[in-house]
This record gives sequence, C-alpha cells and structure tokens, in this order.
Amino acid sequence: MSWSKTGYLALSALNVKNGWIDKESNDSHFGNQALYDIWMKSTPLYKGQVVFTTEAPMGNVAQIPDNEKYILSQRTIAFNPSQRLIDGFLADLLSTKKIQNELMSLATGGTAKGVSQKSLKFLKIAFPNTEEQNFIHKVIKLLQTFITLQQRKL
Repeated sequence: MSWSKTGYLALSALNVKNGWIDKESNDSHFGNQALYDIWMKSTPLYKGQVVFTTEAPMGNVAQIPDNEKYILSQRTIAFNPSQRLIDGFLADLLSTKKIQNELMSLATGGTAKGVSQKSLKFLKIAFPNTEEQNFIHKVIKLLQTFITLQQRKL
C-alpha cells in the first residue's frame, strides 16, 4: 500500500513538531481507510495521547489535539499518559532539556541519532503531584504564549 495526498494524516518526524502537529506540511503523507485499518485499527490514537519521534529528529513531542483519526508512521511512537499525570504534563516533561539529554544518552547511530522503544524502558522519569503538575503546566503554557506573541511582533 502507498501514501496519498488525502485521507488520514500520517504522524511522522516530518510533522510532529515540538509541541504541535503540523497538519499543513507539504511533506505530509496520508493513508486511505484500508491503510488505516491495517496499521491502526487495533490501537487507534486518541485526543490527549502523546506522540514522540524516535529518530530524524529524535525527541520531538506533541499531543494529539483532537478526535481525528491519525496513522502512526515510522520512527514515531505514542505514549498513553498515566492517570497520575494531568493532561499535557507528559508532553511538557518529555520536552525538557533534562529528559532530552537522557534520551541522547540512550540513543544510537551516527549522523541520525535514534532511540529504540526497547531502550525507552531505561528512561526514568519522576513527576510531582497533580497540584504541582497543574502549576508547572500553566507556567509553561503562559511562556509559550508569550514567546509566540513576541515572535509575531518581530
């Protein structure tokens, strides 16, 4: 089966950016219903799930923003956030410099570093209680909004 220009968006390193999914990328690929059924029928993605690029580039993180159907493409994996994590916090956490550095230490490869799903089990993540998660998440969102406004201003 092959990609097309319409259908279900395939999430890959081309369109999973740091904090968002680029649905308008000229490099995006789409799959029809048959391809979706083969790749995603038993484990569909859902709103709030965190997607992560494992290579080229490694470590881009985004959260599924809506209830649309997506195809999880090569070099991209999805995490099911624990019930102990508030919505958005896992994506925030995976984007931090500390976690990104730990991922680099687990990565293999020469020019294009990558991390395997098997090696991710060695990634140890500590997270605060839900009250602190809410506070941190709100601060990060405020900073992201401020940065976006400043970029538009420039």
